[in-house]
Formats: sequence, structure tokens, C-alpha cells
Amino acid sequence: MRLFVAAELSNNLIDALADTSALLRDSVRGRYVAPDLFHVTLAFLGEVPAAQVDEVGMLVRDACAEVDPFMTSLGPLGSFGRLSAAILWQGFSSGRESWDLLATKVRSALRDAGFWIDEKGFLPHVTLMCRADLTHGALPMPCVTRGSVDAVIVYVSDLSGERPCYEALERIDLF
Repeated sequence: MRLFVAAELSNNLIDALADTSALLRDSVRGRYVAPDLFHVTLAFLGEVPAAQVDEVGMLVRDACAEVDPFMTSLGPLGSFGRLSAAILWQGFSSGRESWDLLATKVRSALRDAGFWIDEKGFLPHVTLMCRADLTHGALPMPCVTRGSVDAVIVYVSDLSGERPCYEALERIDLF
């Protein structure tokens, strides 16, 4: 099973991200991410045997027991990759210490238990577009708002269809 762990965003953050995505449609060509798929990936595990999925959930639950819910604000747009086929994302302008604590706790718990974790540096962001063509001028100002991060979800992802399918295996509330 292809697993990842992500922070769940409050509805007002999702709404603002969807508004930014709508603004981008007038100026950027690419493959848009549907708002129901917006999340902040904390740890990507890749393929995990089904027999170990419960262990992943337990480890994430234990790691999150030490993290309080927190407020964060949407920030600027950014991109990864080539300008002609970029990943376009929106970041956060506040809450960085809380984001880092949450990601570090989750990643460390999984890594210490022997799970493979993608070792890219953690940058809290939400992917808005894939294969974005950013070669044609300036981007619009993104919508910003403040919202909460109250839960973490262990997802299984299926990329075999026309669009990604994410199924929540376990939701862990932050207290």
C-alpha cells in the first residue's frame, strides 16, 4: 500500500486555497489539484506492506500525542522544478515552529521504527497544480487567511486512475 501522512487543514484554509486555484486558472496552464485533495504532507512512506499499516497508525498516533493543535496562515506561492512543468504550491506565513515540530515528531517516530521516509527537507505547502507552465508572466496574488491544524491523517493513495485517490486509513486529532 502506498502511504503518506498529512496534516488536515481547516475548511477556511481549504476554501482560500480553492479561491487561489480559481484565480490561477486565468493565467496558468497545467493540471489542477482538486480542493478535496488539498493537504500538507508530513511524511511520504511509499509502499508499505498491509501487515504494517496498523503499526504506522500507532506510531503516528503516539507522535501526535505530544503536539497541540495550532493556528497557521496561508502565505506566498512557490514552485518546484522547471518553469515549463512545475509543481505550483502555496506555502504558509506563520506557524512554522508548529509545522516543524509536527513533521519532526511524525518523521522521527516512523524512521526510528525502521520505516523508509522520503528525506527531502520539510517545507509546509499545499500543491495547487502539477505540470504548471510558469513561463508566461506574473502570478496573481494568492488568497490568504488564518486557520487551524487540528488533525493528522494516515492515507493510502492510488495513482492508477485519471486523478489521484486518497483514502483516509486513520485520523488522529491533535489535543
